[in-house]
Amino acid sequence: MRGLSLNDPQAEASAAPPLSILIVAYNSAGFIADCIGSVIEYTAPGSYEILLVDNGTDGTAAKVAAEFPMVRIIPGQGNIGFGRGNNLLASHARGRYLLLLNPDTRQVEPAIDRLLAFARTQPGGAWGGLTTFPDGTLDGGNFLALPSLGVILRDVVGLAGRGQQRVGLEQLTQPKQVDVLCGGFMLVSREAWDAVGGFDPSFLLYSEEIDLFTRLRAVGEQVWLHPGSRIIHDIGSGNAYTPARMRYTHKGLMQYARRHWRAPVTQIVGTAYWLIAARRWFVSVLLSRVSASHRARRNALAPIVAKPADWWRGYEGETSLG
Repeated sequence: MRGLSLNDPQAEASAAPPLSILIVAYNSAGFIADCIGSVIEYTAPGSYEILLVDNGTDGTAAKVAAEFPMVRIIPGQGNIGFGRGNNLLASHARGRYLLLLNPDTRQVEPAIDRLLAFARTQPGGAWGGLTTFPDGTLDGGNFLALPSLGVILRDVVGLAGRGQQRVGLEQLTQPKQVDVLCGGFMLVSREAWDAVGGFDPSFLLYSEEIDLFTRLRAVGEQVWLHPGSRIIHDIGSGNAYTPARMRYTHKGLMQYARRHWRAPVTQIVGTAYWLIAARRWFVSVLLSRVSASHRARRNALAPIVAKPADWWRGYEGETSLG
């Protein structure tokens, strides 16, 4: 029988696993081993490939190459952001399903296997699980939603209803259709990904998954949440409230607004985001003497309130995060 060449397209196709796990790293050397190690420990052998691109400068790619030689490392192109990084990885991926996985996550049970099994039986374009802090509480990435002017304006006066959303997810026991999944742990079919062209490259960081699910919804793809599939998310092993993180969060919000709404509505939305930030900053000022988290939030929000021009135009004209 003829041996199969490494460059034989038929051999490559037949050897392709059903799942491609995409990891966009950024200065992740301190926790990337836990992430990849848990994938190897809890995911069925032969069912996946792992691809990684390193957007940072701390040697994450070299560490992975040394400790996990089975990982396909795609050469980095600088700090091109989460969406562009995943687009790059997807262009090299061979699987029928693409799993976007944050480098600061880890499994303690076969969560990926459960999610893949669910996707194979439940028609749709994307499927996701829940991400929790190490203590088991749900992190903020579970509560993303497609923006609407009404919800944004209610949030100006603190009536966005996030408490009810949290209670609903904490009590969820059966899969349900949702609008948006956490970008750090979501599975997308190759067909759905290609149908919308992956992430919009104009988003460098934050809100790119909200934009993606807006476009998936527009082409009729179903999105499902499976509460039985859970992983731990350490949120970058750092402070959730930093000036840089708040700045990029608001730039992402405004990038979405400018991509999906006309100019008059965009101005209203931008003003609403400023008022929301100002309200939260004021509350944190009042509580900062007795709360370290509020001191951090006060300091992170202060530049947002003082310099809205730094984020008002989203990522207009930017191609990297520096």
